[in-house]
Amino acid sequence: MDAVGLETRRRRTRTPALIGEIGSRMVQLARTEIELARAELASDLRVGRRALVEFAIALAAALMGVTLLLVTVVLALALVVPGWLAGLIVSLLVLAVAAGFAYIGWRDRPRSALALTRRSLKEDWEWLRSQL
Repeated sequence: MDAVGLETRRRRTRTPALIGEIGSRMVQLARTEIELARAELASDLRVGRRALVEFAIALAAALMGVTLLLVTVVLALALVVPGWLAGLIVSLLVLAVAAGFAYIGWRDRPRSALALTRRSLKEDWEWLRSQL
């Protein structure tokens, strides 16, 4: 066998091995990337959970602060009108603000859950039916 034939034969036997090696390295790379993504997601969840607790504490403190301010308003208004009337006035104002925000929230609520996903799935289904 001449040198050119030997080199061609060597290349033919190396090519499948190289393709197999590339494939296995790509699979290993994908697995490593998935593990890194899982670790990053777990870290982000821990940080997010901590931030959520901190926001909850801030919200509780803010609610207490607003309550104390409303009590202060009632006490100040009680210097002008009877205490029960001052409490009633402030309470009705707070309830009116709450009702206004409740109405705005109700008006702006999503009408249909997952509307975009449903539309996308419907389009995918129609496309699939047209392919068959």
